Amino acid sequence: MRKATDTEQDRIMKVKERLITGMKAELTSGEISKPEALCLFAHVTGMLIAMQDQRTMTPDEAMNLVANNIEQGNASAIEQLFQGNGGNA
Repeated sequence: MRKATDTEQDRIMKVKERLITGMKAELTSGEISKPEALCLFAHVTGMLIAMQDQRTMTPDEAMNLVANNIEQGNASAIEQLFQGNGGNA
């Protein structure tokens, strides 16, 4: 799969921010727990994989895309954690 252009990446990140904002509100309200949110997003990811056009993306390519983005998400979360206000040891 090709890499997104800067314009596409900006658009995608804006959608991501709206999704994250909505999920944070649900978590904060107690409507859903973190494990439930994980299950929900995994379920939706499965649905999105099933929706792919198999003429342009094989199931293996879709799973590889998901795995790579999970790694990027983990790295992003760790980076954000270290950017927060920390104490002194």
